Amino acid sequence: MGAGLLFYIGVPLFFYLILVTILCVKIGDKTTWRMGWLMAAGLVFLPLGAFIVLLIP
Repeated sequence: MGAGLLFYIGVPLFFYLILVTILCVKIGDKTTWRMGWLMAAGLVFLPLGAFIVLLIP
């Protein structure tokens, strides 16, 4: 696994995390902070965990 693969997966993941974080904050503002954290757990931490698992050889 080279640096190119890390770039092609890492950069879109970074932009995804920014957009999903904004979405979760909006959900938390419209409903409750618990619902915002619940959405963040599924939408932010699950893909981030899958990316970290991909990095482990």
